[in-house]
Amino acid sequence: MSNDPHRVPLSKVLAFLRDIGIDPLDVNTLKSVTFSGEGVEVVRHRLNEDGRLYLVGRGEVATETVTLRLDGEA
Repeated sequence: MSNDPHRVPLSKVLAFLRDIGIDPLDVNTLKSVTFSGEGVEVVRHRLNEDGRLYLVGRGEVATETVTLRLDGEA
C-alpha cells in the first residue's frame, strides 16, 4: 500500500455533493470538503447580495458549514 494520495476529479466530487443535496455549489466558494465515518462536511465562503465575498472583522472572509450525517440504514 502506498502513501500517495488518491486523486478524484473535482467534477465527480461536485456531482456527488449535488446528488446528496448540497446545491447550488459554486466551486469558486468551496473552501473544504471533509469525508469521515460520521458524514460529510462542506465549508464554503459566504457571498454578499452582490455575489462578492462577505467580509467580517478585519477583512476575514465569512464561511458557512454544511454537515450531512450518515444514516446507518441502507
